[in-house]
Amino acid sequence: MKIAVVGAGSIAQRHIQNLITLGFPSSDIVVVDPRSDRRDECRTKFGVSELYEAIDQISFADLDAALICSPTALHKDHALHLAREGVHLLIEKPLFHSLEGIEELQKIVSEKNLKILIAYCFRFSEHGRKLKEVVDSQLVGRPLYVYGEFSEYLPDWHPYEDYRSFYMAKKSLGGGSLLDQSHIVDIAHWCFGEVQEVFGFNGRVSDLEVETDDIAEMQVRFRSGLVGTIHQDMFGRKHSKFMEIKCSRGNIFWDVYNLSVNVFNKENQKTDQFHFGNDHQVMYLNELKHFIGLCRGEETTPLCSLQDGIHGMKIIDALLRSQQSLRLEKVL
Repeated sequence: MKIAVVGAGSIAQRHIQNLITLGFPSSDIVVVDPRSDRRDECRTKFGVSELYEAIDQISFADLDAALICSPTALHKDHALHLAREGVHLLIEKPLFHSLEGIEELQKIVSEKNLKILIAYCFRFSEHGRKLKEVVDSQLVGRPLYVYGEFSEYLPDWHPYEDYRSFYMAKKSLGGGSLLDQSHIVDIAHWCFGEVQEVFGFNGRVSDLEVETDDIAEMQVRFRSGLVGTIHQDMFGRKHSKFMEIKCSRGNIFWDVYNLSVNVFNKENQKTDQFHFGNDHQVMYLNELKHFIGLCRGEETTPLCSLQDGIHGMKIIDALLRSQQSLRLEKVL
């Protein structure tokens, strides 16, 4: 396989390193990024020699797949360009920065029988899978209410660069809390099914020097009837990524930073603790292995499909409409 990596920032470089770890020679990796410093990094750090400023410079003759790791606002153009060339795609979350262009991508994918994986990486973590297993098994009864939170202080994300120049701070590049921290929205969708209605707030409330939203707060009702709250912000000084589920016979607590799932059972008054080491890298390797398996025909069903990515975008769209209407909005 020959794989292009579009964008050469931090997540792209993580994927490049993982491709090499999985046995891909650097000669089978193509990197595209408009920044010469990032292209130089990929040359010196990983030995990649095929380096381009734009995807229209690539030769598609022997290209099998691509990882879209560019800023969110560029996902649509990059995905459509590559899909038209018959290239399988792993698209970093979220799918696009709006619903525009999604039907065109669906049409091309169907016509060319392409494999698409949306890179919501926590679906590939051992602790994320354990969370879903406990929920699905109803080990402590029926879920009644869920609260999920992703809160991090933006300047801490990339301490080696000025956060004000980071794409997360730029509206034109598709940054902001609602889009980028939507991992928690996806995990809720994965564990509890499709969301039917959303009511919420999205905006900027902190003193961070950003053009984008720094908070997203939403009340959600799932098609199953379950209700919940999802909170995202990029100003929380004590970083937290977790989900708590209140069930009919106990509580479930998922902690991303501790790579753990704790299950309190009311019947025996005990808490079972499940820990999965301390290596966050495992989920990224699992994700990449899965994508390669899809491309090679060794696996048939994407763990996070194009349709999953579209539903996530529809939830985001419903929140934006609720912000304007000040009403509960349907997920269309």
